[in-house]
Amino acid sequence: MTLIALPELGRIVRARRLELGATQAALAAAAGVSRFTLIKLERGQLQDINFMTVLAVLRSLRLTLTVSEVGPVGLPIFGEGASRRSDR
Repeated sequence: MTLIALPELGRIVRARRLELGATQAALAAAAGVSRFTLIKLERGQLQDINFMTVLAVLRSLRLTLTVSEVGPVGLPIFGEGASRRSDR
């Protein structure tokens, strides 16, 4: 599954938690995060989340995070575009 935004991550976390039959309280305790943080994550309402928190929640759900190259998303790739802008 390809993840593009935090709301999608929240839907994945919630679906997996329910699939495993875990409560929000149980998952939060297993991941070492507050239930409030987990609720906000599942709802896609966290504007800023610590990467280690995401990893802890995913590990508790026996999920992994994979990073791979994707097509253009509107931002120049590191180093790309700088030369084009200076050529103008």
